[in-house]
Amino acid sequence: MRIKIHSHRSGKSVVPKEILGQIQNILIEIDIKTTRYAAPEIKKAVFRGLKHNGWPKDILLDDQSKITITSKLNEVGLCVQLGNVSRVYYDLLKLQALFTKGFISSGIIVVPILQAAKALGSNLASYERLVKELNIFNQVITMPLVVIGFSENNKEFWEGM
Repeated sequence: MRIKIHSHRSGKSVVPKEILGQIQNILIEIDIKTTRYAAPEIKKAVFRGLKHNGWPKDILLDDQSKITITSKLNEVGLCVQLGNVSRVYYDLLKLQALFTKGFISSGIIVVPILQAAKALGSNLASYERLVKELNIFNQVITMPLVVIGFSENNKEFWEGM
């Protein structure tokens, strides 16, 4: 895969370089075409990479609920969102709640770039939309956050970026 990074509220400076590097490498090493219905296969590949690097799966937000984020390592929360666009805002809310409670110091959200999202399905979360709308919610999403957009290494997907 090929990736693109956006730093919200100094996220790139706050997320430890080693942790950000792990996530980048996991994504870069995935060699799956971003085609319709490939999202489950991509997600499995990401989870294998996370497990290999010591990231636990499905971190509970609270003992009283079943609400989870994808993973957490040290003080960095992680959400991988390959589903409907509405789910990425829920992920932001979950990460912000963990940040506000002091359980994480920063977060990472992984989403496909727009062209990959269109290839994977309809109405999916995309890097471009999330980055654009984070500016609108700058006073609400106060945690340092890194947004990573990904797609296969396809020239057509990356033209103009």
